[in-house]
Amino acid sequence: MHRLNEEPQRKGTLADITCDSDGKVTKFINLYEEGVDTLALHDLNGEPYYIGIFMTGAYQDIMGDLHNLFGRVNEAHVFLDEDEESGYYIEETIEGTTMEKVLALVQYTESDLTRKMKAQFDKAIKADRLKPNEAMRLLREYGRGLKGYTYLDLR
Repeated sequence: MHRLNEEPQRKGTLADITCDSDGKVTKFINLYEEGVDTLALHDLNGEPYYIGIFMTGAYQDIMGDLHNLFGRVNEAHVFLDEDEESGYYIEETIEGTTMEKVLALVQYTESDLTRKMKAQFDKAIKADRLKPNEAMRLLREYGRGLKGYTYLDLR
């Protein structure tokens, strides 16, 4: 997705935490040969490293939908256009599913989960295992997490 003008120096595979039997991608296409068993990657440099996975088909789309309680992935509708300076434009982006929405689909509400978490913090405060300020900070962080994306988000 970026650093396309740099030659990759590493080889890697993509692995996941799904419940299917494979759990990793084992065949890749490169410019020189088809069906290689590693993916050409760049060295990490402290910046985010983005890999795009395109045109995966209906099975993969539904696997990301709700199958493992991950919900929908973020999507971008990208179109090639010679008239654009970059050669493309992004017509639309669609936000992926939040934790709160996925949990609500299986009958766990944000308010109930937060209430139960607060009760645990209250017990920890009374037992002198947690300071009130720290408990409130953790509760705010918990609430932010429920409103966050189901997939890894390094922000």
